[in-house]
Amino acid sequence: MSLRDLLENKLPDEELLLVPQGFEVIGDIAIIIIPPSLDYKKNIIAQALMSHRQDIRSILRKISKLESEKRIGDFELLLGSSTETIHRENGCIFHLDIAKTFFSGKLAYERARIAESVRDGEDILVLFAGVGPFLIQIKKKRNVNITGIESNPVACAYLRKNALANNIDTGIILGDANSAGNLFKKKFDRIVMPTPYGHDHFLNVSSTVLKPGGLVHFYTFKKDFEIGHFKRVLEERGWKINFIRNCGAVAPRVNRYVFDLQLH
Repeated sequence: MSLRDLLENKLPDEELLLVPQGFEVIGDIAIIIIPPSLDYKKNIIAQALMSHRQDIRSILRKISKLESEKRIGDFELLLGSSTETIHRENGCIFHLDIAKTFFSGKLAYERARIAESVRDGEDILVLFAGVGPFLIQIKKKRNVNITGIESNPVACAYLRKNALANNIDTGIILGDANSAGNLFKKKFDRIVMPTPYGHDHFLNVSSTVLKPGGLVHFYTFKKDFEIGHFKRVLEERGWKINFIRNCGAVAPRVNRYVFDLQLH
C-alpha cells in the first residue's frame, strides 16, 4: 500500500497529490519525503504510516540530499527514538545508523546479482564500501579475497562490526578512494563502485588497480537523455560496456544506473 493510500481519508485531495507515493524501509526504520508545503501535516503523515506498519519503530523525514563522499543526508526524527537499526538482506545482517552512514535498500537486487556473478578465487576491491552491503554479501557467497575502502569512520566501524556479525574475514581500509592506486601493489579481478552522486571521476581511479580483462561494476546517476552521451564517453576512454541497468529513480528524472565495464 502506498503512502497516499494510507492518507486518503486524512488529507484533502489537493494535499494528497503532494505526498510521494513511496517510502523506504531499512531495518525497522521508515524514511519518507514530505514537501515543505505539508510541514504542518508531517505528524499526521508519520502516524498514519506507523499505525499501518507494525514492524516500523522509527520514522525519519529526509530533508536534504546525500552530501559528499560520505553520502550523509539530513533527517528529521518524526516518530521513535533512534536512527540506528539492524537490516537483514539476502541472508546477511547489517548494523547501521541511517543518520551517520549511507545505506540504500534499493540496491538489494544489485548486491545479489553481483555476488552471484563472482567466481571463487577472485581478488575484489569495493570502493565506497559503506557498512559492507556489497562486500559482505559477496564474501558470504563466494570464497574470494575482498577488500573494502571507506572514508567515513563511522561507516567503517559498522563495517568491521558487520563483518564479525556475519562471520566473514575481509580487508577493511579507512581511507580515501582517491588513494587506491597508491595503497595496493597488486591489481584486482573485479571492482565494485557504488559511487557518490557527481563523482564519476573515480572511474579513472579504478583503471589503475584493475587487472587486464577485469570487471568494474560502476554506479552513477544520470538523467535519461544523458545516457547516450555517457556511453560514448566511456567507449572513447577505452571501456567496453557489457551490461547497463536502470536501478531506480533518486530524484525527478534522475536515475541510478549500473554499468558493467571492462577495459579494452
